[in-house]
Amino acid sequence: MPSRLAPSAGITATNQYGQTSFAGNRRNPPMMMRPATPTLSPMMREVLRQSQMKKAQEAQQASSGVPMPGVLPMSKPTPPPSQPSGFMGAFSQPLTSPVGQAISQAAIAGARASDYSPTPVSLGRVLAEMGAGAMQGYTSAQDRGIKNLLAQAQLAKALRPETTTLMQNLAAAGIDPSSPEGQQIIRDSLTKAGASITIDQKGQLAFDKLSSEYAFKKLGDTDKAIANVRTIESELEVIDSLLAGGAETGRIENALIPLKQLLKEFNLLSDEEAQELGTAELLQRSISRIIPNMRVAGSGSTSDYEMRMFAMAAPMFSRTTLGNRKIARGMLQVIEFNKERRRLMDDYMADEGLGNGTLRGFDRWADEKQGKLFKTFKSGDPDAEDAYKKAYQDGDIKVGDLVFNGSDFVFVTEESVQ
Repeated sequence: MPSRLAPSAGITATNQYGQTSFAGNRRNPPMMMRPATPTLSPMMREVLRQSQMKKAQEAQQASSGVPMPGVLPMSKPTPPPSQPSGFMGAFSQPLTSPVGQAISQAAIAGARASDYSPTPVSLGRVLAEMGAGAMQGYTSAQDRGIKNLLAQAQLAKALRPETTTLMQNLAAAGIDPSSPEGQQIIRDSLTKAGASITIDQKGQLAFDKLSSEYAFKKLGDTDKAIANVRTIESELEVIDSLLAGGAETGRIENALIPLKQLLKEFNLLSDEEAQELGTAELLQRSISRIIPNMRVAGSGSTSDYEMRMFAMAAPMFSRTTLGNRKIARGMLQVIEFNKERRRLMDDYMADEGLGNGTLRGFDRWADEKQGKLFKTFKSGDPDAEDAYKKAYQDGDIKVGDLVFNGSDFVFVTEESVQ
């Protein structure tokens, strides 16, 4: 609408041409009439009301931290992981980080590739070496980081205590451990005698558990080893008994066996010679069974070299009678020594003052108790002779055992211990 001019006082004047002009008061300009305040529609008023309500709810949520009904809680955005940005950002990374390792390995590879060479090296070759070095360094650092994370997770899992029986019982009864009732039950349980366990005691219990598991594993391995030599032990006893009873071995005896067998078929041997042939055949059979049974069960196929080594360590019919007897007796003493050590393991673990269910310190204790496998008594030494007789009386040695006299292995005989 056009504005209305407010009436004001004016001055009239007539110019030289007789025209009349009007000059208003410049200090009081005409006033403009302002329009009335516009009226909002009902829809706009509703939108304004909802907006004001939402702002009030958000302000109350921010001050109290409790979401209002109908309003979703405001979650803080998770900041993205820091990544090196730009060229200088990459060089600011730690040397042990994947980026730092990539840069260092690239620099080393570039230095090596650009070193003096009798043939020209292109820039592309240097860049390729640097790229390969960077990739290798980055991958290796990432692998190490993953391994470290796995190790930390395993350590945390190992150190994390398992749910105790008390907690399981509380859960079964529907009692919240954080409630006053649950807290009182936990305090009462911990104050009972023997209920509190320190960290050091927990570590000792874990160590005792591992020691016990190791002990039973060692017992099982020893039992397997002894079971593997049972066949050898029986054959060695036969060989030792036959040789001690007068059976003969050697190259001549070994060559005469086929001839004696032929004469036996024609009934050209006497009863005594036939008896000697039967003893020789039994001895030959026992010796032949030693070598195949020396292979450890489950160790796979045996090579020709191993078979030759077994043959050199076992009795052979072509060896002398005394040599075969010493070899058989020595192998038997090794088996008996190991069986006795296995029995000592049971005694040590059963004794609360010694192993108490473990084998900690067993080897030193058993070495002192068993002594050497082959006892040593130097011939010609009066003290050694007295110790030799005392060892026989105490049962440490017996007739038929091998002992070392300072220069050779000899058998313990009844005459020598009198």
